[in-house]
Amino acid sequence: TLDLDRAYADGEGVDVTVSYHGNPSAAGYFGFQTVNGRSLIWSLSEAYGARTWWPCKDAPEDKADSVDFTFTASSALTAVSNGTLVSRQVNGALATTRWHERYPIASYLVSLAAYPYTVTDDWYRPTPTDSMLIRFHNYPESAAGVAAVQARVKDMISAYVPSFGDYPFFAEKYGHAQFQFGGGMEHQTCTSLGAFNEFVVAHELAHQWWGDLVTCRDFHHIWLNEGFATYGEALWEESKGGLAAYQADIHLNRFLGPGTIWVPDATDEARVFDSNLSYDKGSWVLHMLRHVLGDAVFFDALHAYHTQWGYRSATTEDFRDLCESVSGRNLHDFFQQWIYGEYYPIYRATWSSAPAGGGWDVTLSLEQRQLWQLFHMPVDVTVVNDSGATTFVVDDSLAQQDFVLHVAGEPGAVEIDKDEWILRSVETSVTNPSFERSLLLVNGVDWATYGTEITGAYTDHAFSGDYPVEFWDALAAPAGGYPAALPAPLGHGEVPGEVLGHYRNVIWVGNDYAGDLATWQETPVLSYLHAGGNLLLMARHGDSFLGDSLLAYLGITWTNTDVTLSDCIATRPGLANMSLLATQSLCAVFDTVRSTSESALLFRAGAGFSPSRGIGVIRMPAAGAGFRPAGGRFAFVSGRPYRWNHSQLKGNVSTILASWFLEPLGGVSVEGGSPPAVLEFAAVWPNPSNASVALHFALP
Repeated sequence: TLDLDRAYADGEGVDVTVSYHGNPSAAGYFGFQTVNGRSLIWSLSEAYGARTWWPCKDAPEDKADSVDFTFTASSALTAVSNGTLVSRQVNGALATTRWHERYPIASYLVSLAAYPYTVTDDWYRPTPTDSMLIRFHNYPESAAGVAAVQARVKDMISAYVPSFGDYPFFAEKYGHAQFQFGGGMEHQTCTSLGAFNEFVVAHELAHQWWGDLVTCRDFHHIWLNEGFATYGEALWEESKGGLAAYQADIHLNRFLGPGTIWVPDATDEARVFDSNLSYDKGSWVLHMLRHVLGDAVFFDALHAYHTQWGYRSATTEDFRDLCESVSGRNLHDFFQQWIYGEYYPIYRATWSSAPAGGGWDVTLSLEQRQLWQLFHMPVDVTVVNDSGATTFVVDDSLAQQDFVLHVAGEPGAVEIDKDEWILRSVETSVTNPSFERSLLLVNGVDWATYGTEITGAYTDHAFSGDYPVEFWDALAAPAGGYPAALPAPLGHGEVPGEVLGHYRNVIWVGNDYAGDLATWQETPVLSYLHAGGNLLLMARHGDSFLGDSLLAYLGITWTNTDVTLSDCIATRPGLANMSLLATQSLCAVFDTVRSTSESALLFRAGAGFSPSRGIGVIRMPAAGAGFRPAGGRFAFVSGRPYRWNHSQLKGNVSTILASWFLEPLGGVSVEGGSPPAVLEFAAVWPNPSNASVALHFALP
């Protein structure tokens, strides 16, 4: 607060100089450290840390038009900041370095880093006669190891310019300053970087456009920074590998949980930087908008956003109105439901066909099955017949709508949003299950990331006990082949209902990494339980795997998420306590009081909780489910399954299968006495298929 010496007229200039001194007051925003025996000084001010180390109007809606930075420290250190290096003067043991940022800049993007860096230069050359400096500052010990990914930065800039517009700080530079952090921070023209994964580098570079050039007006709208930069990662993948690579990357960002992208409490930094909402779901808003508008209009809108809001701060409504202006479309419903609403649509389609007009009319009934809100979206509907596939776009906004689509040949299948341009679930059903087979084991742990941790668990039969299994892989096959203990997979990705219906029991090994959560969400597990199947889910991030319907089915309530477990205590005879092989992080725990008498606690965690929390539970419907009197049984065990002691977990899985799922060893069902003499067909995959399919069967 400034008390002026007199009244000033409108338009009259006032110069204010603030002198201050002291130590930064808040941990985490400004640091003095020793790294490899050398001094490191750094800043990271987002969201509200700039005010703790320099006097400023610390709010992103009002950018400073420029910044001059003067830094005096040991002459052994190289001091790095925003903009352009003006001078460096050495005076004995000290050196004074001056930087000038000529572009408007938000307070949280002003930065410094100082260390005896190894400095490497590269150049971005948009034309043969024009160039921009790219300067990297790395620890001497790290420089060689990160050189390869940093050499790609100029290619990333070249990839982003056609989509985003010109690099916004071309008259200055881009670069990195290494510091002690688990990721990166998009300081204007000079990212502070602690992780050199390619997607982190691409993410922070994309921020130079979205976050630095155009900044969210306040942190309620942080998705305009983080969702855009996360989307930039997918565009970088597309530049290298085409649309398939783009879709694979964006698919990893699917989040179907609760919460609005708009941040209700912008003072809660954990909520501001929620990776599921501000980053991942935010990136899906742009993915969906791209399909709604079409590629040409979508990227025209990004260029217009660059032009109209560059070097300023914007809100969701500013971006929405600009997209409406460029496209000529009303996008109020789109932004309201996805930014301010929660969850996603759940579609279910039924259809029939009849000859008409020299072809076939397909009558499609499209339902939205969710309970939270209706979504107004263009939905791709693909009709498949012997001659190929035809995709229509229907404008869907109601709980149930009918559409008539005309195709040339007799339809064999109808697919809803087959290319996944909508953050949605498509409800399929397990109909007429045979349950003639014993056990399907589904892997959802990334082979490359977890290596011997996961292959060793399968070799030790940790997830299947003493039971023989058939196998399905939710992810791609490992580069080195499957462990010898596993049979060849029946398929990959989500498990179709017609495959689930063959098995009395399914064991799902989940992890919520590299896309396995999406395959779980696309697999009709609830329908499988209602049909009479038994299911054992073992996974970290249980709160992501178990949506409202499955939580209600189990009768549990989460009390803590993203916690680290230190023990696993068995609560039922026949089960054993389980020890840890490694850190059991990112786990969810629940109240030991259940909402249904049909649920029983299997395991609890005591260490670190008072009272203890549940980490294992089973629901056993008294009347069974579907076609089986002992069906519909659902067990959940929290934790990274590959990090429980393999021998103990193996014994517990065997006990769950034998004592609660009532599955005899060897796979013969005892529910109705001797198994009936039936013709047994193996699962057919792919189904449907427009080519010949071999049918494998066994006679009684």
